[in-house]
Amino acid sequence: MRIIGEIPHAVYKITVLKMNEKITIQIEDRLVSQSFVFRDGSGIRDLATADQLLTFEFMQKVSTRFKSMNQDYITALEKINEEQLDDFDII
Repeated sequence: MRIIGEIPHAVYKITVLKMNEKITIQIEDRLVSQSFVFRDGSGIRDLATADQLLTFEFMQKVSTRFKSMNQDYITALEKINEEQLDDFDII
């Protein structure tokens, strides 16, 4: 897989990658990421067409998904940390 470019964004890191006959748009927010894979013939064939996909409406949905993902991430870590605290004997 090779990076064919990055798309500037005020909040997220957006990287466009190519491997075999597929283009992947990877959008990162802190410790979580979303990837969208497009096969050859889908219309997404390079950095310019990948950029066209990232409309305001599309990015709003990405943002909503990231909010949910970040909350799930925090909740899962809190649960693990609670379970680890429960492993200790209370003195």
